[in-house]
Amino acid sequence: MPLPQNEESKLRVERTEVSGRIVMIVSGRMDAENASVFEQECMRCIVDGHTTLVADLRGLTYISSIGLRSFLSVAKTLQSKGGALRLYGLNGLVKQVLEITGLLQVFSVYDSVESAVL
Repeated sequence: MPLPQNEESKLRVERTEVSGRIVMIVSGRMDAENASVFEQECMRCIVDGHTTLVADLRGLTYISSIGLRSFLSVAKTLQSKGGALRLYGLNGLVKQVLEITGLLQVFSVYDSVESAVL
């Protein structure tokens, strides 16, 4: 059964840990209304001392240009601290947007969460 419209458009960011690395499980739609949620969650992790974050994007169904800006902003902050934003689980429209914009070459992209946390 499809989710109500307001649930489909909602962005969910859940923080978990895999092999000592923080994994941000991102699902829903990332757009101008909610991209800051992802940034804020990542910044909390950075403040806690984490310099490498993995974004599990298997559940992300849409990303706008503002969402892409959020990824770049977080990646730049992590890079300045000697770390990185690693992407995992790209598929569908989100993968196409990253391919078209040339951003697949900017980020480290992994096929599995196990390889992303190494």
